[in-house]
Amino acid sequence: MIEVLRTLSWREVVFSLKSFAAAMLALYIAFRLDLSEPMWSVTTVYVVSQPLAGMVLSKSIYRVLGTIIGAIASVAFIAMFSNSRELFCLALALWMGLGTTITVYLRDAPQAYVGMLSGYSAAIIGLAVALEPESAFDIAVARCLEIVLGIVCATVVHHLVFPQRAGDALRKALQETLPSMARWAGDALRGQYSEAQGLIDRRRIIGTVVLLDRLRIFAMFDTPPLKVFDPAIRQIEGKLLSLLAILMSVYDRFAVLTRERPALAAELRPLLDHAATHMEESAGARTPGDASIKSDDAAALRTEIASYIPTVEELRRDRFAFLARSILLRLTDVIDLWRDAVWLRTHVSSGIRLPGSLAAPAFRPYRDLNAALIDGAVTAIMVIVASAFWILSAWPSGPTAVTFAAIICAITGGRDDPGVISINFLRMSVLGALIAALYVFAILPPLTGFIPLVAVLAPFYLFCGLLLANPSTVQVVMPLIFTGGGLMAITNRMAYDFESFLNNALGYIVGIGMGAVALHLLRPKGAKRAVERLLHGLFRDLANVFRTTHLDRAGFESRMFDRINALFARLDPMIAEDRAIIQGALASLRIGLNAIALRTWLPELPAAASAPIENALTVLAGHFLEVARRRRGLVPSGVLDQVTRQILALDESAVTVRAAESIFAIGMTMRQHSEFFGEPRDYGAAAGMVAVTV
Repeated sequence: MIEVLRTLSWREVVFSLKSFAAAMLALYIAFRLDLSEPMWSVTTVYVVSQPLAGMVLSKSIYRVLGTIIGAIASVAFIAMFSNSRELFCLALALWMGLGTTITVYLRDAPQAYVGMLSGYSAAIIGLAVALEPESAFDIAVARCLEIVLGIVCATVVHHLVFPQRAGDALRKALQETLPSMARWAGDALRGQYSEAQGLIDRRRIIGTVVLLDRLRIFAMFDTPPLKVFDPAIRQIEGKLLSLLAILMSVYDRFAVLTRERPALAAELRPLLDHAATHMEESAGARTPGDASIKSDDAAALRTEIASYIPTVEELRRDRFAFLARSILLRLTDVIDLWRDAVWLRTHVSSGIRLPGSLAAPAFRPYRDLNAALIDGAVTAIMVIVASAFWILSAWPSGPTAVTFAAIICAITGGRDDPGVISINFLRMSVLGALIAALYVFAILPPLTGFIPLVAVLAPFYLFCGLLLANPSTVQVVMPLIFTGGGLMAITNRMAYDFESFLNNALGYIVGIGMGAVALHLLRPKGAKRAVERLLHGLFRDLANVFRTTHLDRAGFESRMFDRINALFARLDPMIAEDRAIIQGALASLRIGLNAIALRTWLPELPAAASAPIENALTVLAGHFLEVARRRRGLVPSGVLDQVTRQILALDESAVTVRAAESIFAIGMTMRQHSEFFGEPRDYGAAAGMVAVTV
């Protein structure tokens, strides 16, 4: 935390000041409206506040929607089960479980807030109402007003006072992404970095493209003029993802060719260097006119590459000619994709609308329904257990304990190790309770007037705002805001009652503690478990690509890159075992793209070629399903080699040769990463097969 404070910039200070101003505005209005719990407005301001204005607005819209849905649900449950706390708590548990499931399933999407807020808003409102069912509507309206007031104040202040717009961040990211990609591509094509460093660079590039999509979503909220360029920006994202996949393919193939056929690799090296130079020179193009000039250079380079492509006879004689051919064809694809990306970027940067209308691919992140259902079930079970404790003990602060047990399960859902996070939340909540006690019994009693109140609250909330601006300390500061602010319970008519304060504080702490225990006992935990889930989804996606005829290349690429990005976040490329998993995941992407290509070409192939390819695809689909179920078996190399020879002998048409190349590439890639793709560890070592990445 000290290190974070040392690295603070003026941006974090401005963010903290704006958040505090919005919180005090919300508190003042809540006082004027004589709302029963004004501190909910203050807490909501800090929950909603984000560094970028678009993030605040998108979060606010879905939080308001979630709050309203939760309020309606809570009133409905009270109306149906006012005479039975047991049934009310059961309905609330199922509702909270559903909300958590939706939140974990949607992950980082702004819509995920609807599930979270509709869940714990129902708990916040409903459990308070359960004690006074005749006041259900009034209490629901009051809680909604307090929460919506905080959301509105945060949105207005962050948009009007020194706004940091996602649109500006997006424009800057677009300007920097292509030069960064060109530098990485230059190093990759020239072979100028180590294996581990290459993976680290790939991680950075993948993270940049994923960030572009998030910024694009938020920019639509705070920079409306960018909406007309939304299709172009999504096109750029799609081009960069495809470009990244193909560049990795070229790099890995050329590394193998250099090892196995150094003379042939030396012949091709000038072409790779020429392509790298072209990308570096064209990355800075500022206008569509500049991009057109560079397109002429690209056309000349494509012609030069075509003159080096091996003939079919050479492919039949030397299997490494397949490598040379695939490198050259993929290099041509790199040039074409780069030309398109530069052309699109110059239109967005210049503010020039694209001619005509382009189909804009959407970034489709992976979803894990099973993990979402588990987290939803844990939340539901926790609410039922906490409710039973409340009903059986008749503890006056039982509803508070149930509420915070539900909240801790909801906000930690989807994390790798929610038990550890919840324990840290508990520790900081205890600190928050002590800070609240200091305020309630020492600082607040002598005060009269709003200005002195603002002055004494400033140190606590300004400090929290500084920490909230840094993603690494959000988990530290949010418990302080939730517990410290909630227990201060500042209203127009303050009551400094130690017994009441202690009961409320125990309700917070016991509820969070119960949630932490439940997460430790019921929730699968650890980065290892998360990696297993990611790999399970990866192999199932591969199996689906091999067996389906309805193909969505953009969707497959974006899901795979999203998973790879998640693996990078949990694995260390400097550790051999982790590096092997990352390399296998990257290889899976390329295998899947080859499968999509084969499915696309099947209708054009003669029956003598399509039948064995269809059989090979079926065999591979079954193999990947078995790997997803953690069943190991030999990579079907023999089948793939036989199909490659069989279809290559049929004719010399372009589509037949491309199909043979793809089958060959799939087989050799699986052999290189045989252990990752399910082969027993000792078998791969004994076989000593030549490894070729595609």
